[in-house]
Amino acid sequence: MKTLLKINNISIDYDLEDYTLPVINNVSLEVKENEFVCILGPSGCGKSTLLKAIAGFIKPIKGNILLNDQEIIGPDRSRGVVFQEPNLLPWYNVKQNVSLGPKLANKTQKEIESIVDKYLGQVELLDYKKEKVFELSGGQKQRVAIARTLANNPEVILMDEPFGALDSFTRKKMQTMIRNLWKKNNSTIFFVTHDIDEALLLGTKIYVMRSGKKSIVKAYDINYTSVLLKNPKEKVVEEDSFIKIKEEILDLLEE
Repeated sequence: MKTLLKINNISIDYDLEDYTLPVINNVSLEVKENEFVCILGPSGCGKSTLLKAIAGFIKPIKGNILLNDQEIIGPDRSRGVVFQEPNLLPWYNVKQNVSLGPKLANKTQKEIESIVDKYLGQVELLDYKKEKVFELSGGQKQRVAIARTLANNPEVILMDEPFGALDSFTRKKMQTMIRNLWKKNNSTIFFVTHDIDEALLLGTKIYVMRSGKKSIVKAYDINYTSVLLKNPKEKVVEEDSFIKIKEEILDLLEE
């Protein structure tokens, strides 16, 4: 597979009032086309900061980030971001929120209608096009946010703990949905989470991250998401290999 994203030995500090706080130290990794990469670690270890750097919101103090061998110097349409909060425009209805990107890209009205219907259909909200976003549940709002991101056709989808605010039942449904969307659209996803099960159930590759002199401490190539795509009812969480990796990651994060 083609390497789409390269992170080359980046470090990021936050300048606080009285001192400088190192947040990310010497991170290098690659994301290949059509991978589902999960960054897994506890709160405060720099996961979201890394995602924001890839999005172009933050500039590293050391190293660089390349997309298709071009250095990322700011936000653009090549990277779509889904945050924990949907950040929808409340004065717009569902269709208007999803169509915003295609309109800014000067698509024709016919193209916009086709794009909106395609991605609202994929997130199972086609019948909600005219609904105001404040009338939707939390899970529905996040599905609109995902459809809005997909409508921009980004090369990489960046997801910052997008299901963290949802109840466990809705979260499980959203995990199934995003797994299916990833496969259906041949997407490349960079997904931040602090939930070990979520990372194992979604990712094709996991990078374990923690605070310290070395931010990324281990990488895993895994295939549980492929198993679940074939059989969604497969009890992979009960497999010895799943339990073993989970225990190993817990040990890494407790060191």
